[in-house]
This record gives sequence, C-alpha cells and structure tokens, in this order.
Amino acid sequence: MRTGSTLDELRVLFRLALPIALAHLGLIAMSLVDTAVIGRISVDDLAGAGMGRAIGFAAVIVALGVTAGLEPLAAQAVGAGETARAWHAYVANLRAVLLLWAPAMGMAFAVTCVLPVWGVSPAVVLRVRLYLAGQAPGFAAILAYSSAKTFLQAHGRTAPALVGSLVANVVNVFASNLLVRGDGALVAVGLAPRGLPALGALGGGLAFSLASFVLLAFVARPAARYRDDAPGGGVSLAKVYRVGLPIGFQMLAEMGVFSLVALMSGVLGPEVASAHQVAIGLASFTFMGALGVAGATAVRVGHAIGAGTSPRRAGAVGIGLGAASMLVGAAVFAAAPHLLVSLFTTDPRVRAIGVDLVRIAALFQLFDGVQCVSAGALRGAGDVRFPFVANVIAHWAIGFPIALALGFGLHGGAPGLWWGLTAGLVVVSVALAARFRVVSGRTIVRV
Repeated sequence: MRTGSTLDELRVLFRLALPIALAHLGLIAMSLVDTAVIGRISVDDLAGAGMGRAIGFAAVIVALGVTAGLEPLAAQAVGAGETARAWHAYVANLRAVLLLWAPAMGMAFAVTCVLPVWGVSPAVVLRVRLYLAGQAPGFAAILAYSSAKTFLQAHGRTAPALVGSLVANVVNVFASNLLVRGDGALVAVGLAPRGLPALGALGGGLAFSLASFVLLAFVARPAARYRDDAPGGGVSLAKVYRVGLPIGFQMLAEMGVFSLVALMSGVLGPEVASAHQVAIGLASFTFMGALGVAGATAVRVGHAIGAGTSPRRAGAVGIGLGAASMLVGAAVFAAAPHLLVSLFTTDPRVRAIGVDLVRIAALFQLFDGVQCVSAGALRGAGDVRFPFVANVIAHWAIGFPIALALGFGLHGGAPGLWWGLTAGLVVVSVALAARFRVVSGRTIVRV
C-alpha cells in the first residue's frame, strides 16, 4: 500500500475517530439514560429535564466552542513538533473556558424566567429549574474535560476519554436510578438503603454532575503528563478567545436554533416537548459518530498544516467517512422508529409524535454528518469565521423562519418545526463542504 494514499489516510483517520466517537457516544448515553429513567416518573419531569438540558447546553455552548478552538492551536503545534506551544495552548484554553462557566450558568437560569411568558406550565418550569440546579456543577467539569480531551487528541491519545466515558456511564446508571426514582428502584435488589426520596428532574441533574466529574478524573492526569514549560511556547488568553469564540458562536447558532425549537415544543404541550426530547436524544446519539470523525479530521488537518503539507486529502476522507457513518444511523431510524421511541416512553401520545420526528431525523442524517465534519476540517485549518456566518444564515435566516411557518403558521406542529431544522442543515452542509474545497486548495497560514 502506497504511503500517503487515500486508504492510508482512511485507516489512520478511522483509528483516531472511533474512540473519539465512542467517548462522545458515552456522553449522549448518559443523557439517554436520564431520559429513560425520568420518563417513567412523569411527563412533566421528562419535559422539564429535556428543556433544562437544552437550556443548559445552549448556555455553555460558546465555552464548549472555545475548547474546540484548541484543536488547531494544539494539533498544528504537535504537527510542527512544538510540544511546549501545545501545552501552553492547553493551559490557556482551560483558564479561558472556566472563566466562562459562571456567566453561562447565570444566563441559563435567566432564560427560565421567559418560560412562563411563553405559556410553559408552572409544573414544567419548576422542573426545568431543578434540573439546571443539579447539572450546573457538572458543566464546570464538562468544560475542563473537553479541554483536556481535545489536548490529548492532538497528541493522538484517545483511550483516557473512552475509558472515562465507560466508567461514567456505569456510575450514571446507578446514580440516576437512585436519585431520580429514590430507593424504590434499587432497594429490592439490595443496592440502596430505605428512606431516600425520589428527586425526579433534580436527581437527573445531580446524576449528570456526578458522572461529569468522573469523566474529568480520567483525562486530567494523562493531559498533565505532557507538561512542557519550555520558553517560547506561550499562548495568550486573547489568542485562545480569538480562535475559539467564533467556533463557540458557530455552535451557538446551530444549537441555539435546536434549543429554541425545544422550548417552542413546550408551548405545544408537555407531550410534544417530551416527544421532541426523545427524538433529539436519538438524533444526538448518531450525531456523536460524526462528531468523533470531525474531531479526528480537525487533528489530521492540523497535523498536515503544521508539517507543511496539503490537508485536502485528510479533510475529504473525513467528510466522506462522516457521511457514511450518518447513513448507518439513518437506516436504523427509518427501519425501527416505533421500537426506538418505545425504549424511552410508554405514553401513547408521546410515542406517536416521537415516531414522526424520528422519521424526519432519518432524512437529515446525511446533511448533519457532512456539515459537522466539514466544520471540523475547517477548524483544523484555522478557518473559524466562515462556519459561524454560514450557520447563522442557514439556521436563522432560512431554517428557523421555515420552522415557524410550518410549525405554527400552517399548524404542522412538531414535524413542521423539524422540517425547518432540516432545511437549515441542508444549506449549511453544502456551504461548509464547498468552503473546505476552496481553503484546502491554497496555502494555509498557521494560527
């Protein structure tokens, strides 16, 4: 097999992407476990936890984007053999994201004040706030985890995050059942003492926080082993924010529209909000595969640029692999929507709506994969502003108006909202793939 061939690149990319994707899948599995456990308490708890999760992640998405800004800084430095610069970039990135945590949590709770105005029932609003209160400490751990994981990926180390996600899921299964359902879930098998209350949505948030700190413990120490205080490698907070904030705002533009649709689904009733939460959880699960390929592609593109070679093959192979992985998810969604939705709820109305949404999700899987990995390839190249602009236009100027028109203007309900989301994904996937083709055809300056 010829060195540097497309098959070589595919093999290296797959070996790097698989554990990254599995680690991401572990994060979503934690949310799916919470959804399954909380869904058997009440529709109000499920709707509140789902909306709380959407608000919480939307609030920290800019900070998570800043952690992704470490991809070009660290990967390009590693590709050039500048390990001290990679380490200093990691330290600066960690400080930068933790500074954003408290304001993000304050913003999340402020958003809940708008929910009653939108017509969300008081019972659901209370559970939204309880879930947020429980998960708030966990978001600090998730930000630190994401920064350390990204730094390790730049060095080709993916095992710590994968092992951490497996252990965290085991912890989350027990913690979620115990805290959400109380002792009734585990007393019968001798795994819990009597007298523990059922905390519902609050318990789900607390379980998330506990599992998040477990995740952090598995990546923090391996990252510290790459410490290199050699002079000349300093990276300032200003540079971290200059690279990372456009990525964060790009992710906010995309996730913001999905989170807003989650809140709007609450206006349509708790059954619709619950169905949206189940369907978006399933779609997020398959999306983690594409997100893993995107992370690996960013690393491979960054390594190529740091080494002074063309990143086009790495990016193109990554985009193709991401699309292929999402097609697998699309096939499963199309073949078994009833079975998938029934895993998370027994309510017949929620199941009927959820099946319709999962079928729509099967259609947008391909476009979601292409846009995700294309964005990763552009991040590795240090091109962080174009994806932000493209996401704003695609989702807010095109997708969201269509969602409003179909969901409310034409009374299409939740499926109408989701068709609008699909339109935005189609537009941004084409724009980002075309942009990488243009960028990879010219000389790229390191960040």
